[in-house]
Amino acid sequence: IVPPADNTRRNSLERISFITLVGIGSILSPTTPSYASESENSVRNDGDLNLAQPMGPSAKSRPAAPIEYLLPAARVGIYIYQLLSITEELTKLQQTSSSSNTDAKNNNNEQKIAVDRSDIITKLDALLLSPPPFIKNNDPTVSRGDQYGKYSLPIIGEIGVAAQKQKQRKDRFIEVGFLPQFFEVGELVGERRQWNLLQSAERKREGASEIRRAFNIYTTNLNFNPNKYQWVGSTQEKSRLIRDDKLPTATDVIRSDLDARDLYRNQVQTYIDDARAEFEYQKKNSSGDVQKFDPTELLDILRQARASLDKWFGFVPGGDVKSALEIVQREQA
Repeated sequence: IVPPADNTRRNSLERISFITLVGIGSILSPTTPSYASESENSVRNDGDLNLAQPMGPSAKSRPAAPIEYLLPAARVGIYIYQLLSITEELTKLQQTSSSSNTDAKNNNNEQKIAVDRSDIITKLDALLLSPPPFIKNNDPTVSRGDQYGKYSLPIIGEIGVAAQKQKQRKDRFIEVGFLPQFFEVGELVGERRQWNLLQSAERKREGASEIRRAFNIYTTNLNFNPNKYQWVGSTQEKSRLIRDDKLPTATDVIRSDLDARDLYRNQVQTYIDDARAEFEYQKKNSSGDVQKFDPTELLDILRQARASLDKWFGFVPGGDVKSALEIVQREQA
């Protein structure tokens, strides 16, 4: 019994992933997606996968989900851009103050700079320690499931998937013995159990981090072409991989794409956590004296957060990113 073919937004992804404030245009620059391994913090070193990119359901389209699924991640993006802009302003004031001390400027100017720095630190306090919500009640939700479908019975679904895999091997002229086929259903049962455990753990992580859930709302609703991908390498490279029987499958390419998106999502979450910790440290260390508040490290962390954010946005069609950010800006106006 083979699960029915259904290429709606999430179903094709489920079948594959289981087997395994002004001038937004100037804020974002086109990014070539780089592909990551399943590790949370390491980049995939498999050069062969860099030669292939996943496709959307239609010819030459990129994997995407409707704009409404991107809005929570866009709110995180605007939040990070705001934090970075404010911290850059604080750094400039610090440099101006240092220059004023050196040049013996009048006290009135120094007092104005101190008030401005205090106001900015207050804004950072509000944003970092009491961040705004990134997900609204009417936003879409995370969508996840396995390749068997919601209503597939245990064992029966695994038998169907085993039949699919056998057909794929025949299409690629790969022969396997009887025993591997016999034990394949048992292996799939284990894979399904492991998938369910992983998804349960991910739901708990989403509950602890709204930023993580905001990115997952988009990623888990992506629409991939489950059978084709775009080859971006040379003809010679493709011929070499075919000869060596190492040409990646659509599953390999999609899994690599998802891993990379998750890598940059994790980096963004980590940098925001680090930024919050650094701000609290500086706040405590300065004891209310704005002259002692040093934003240097905070600025560096937020720049790294923006870099990872822009890499994550690099996997999304550029027009969609621009539209989503503009919608969020209008929300906040």
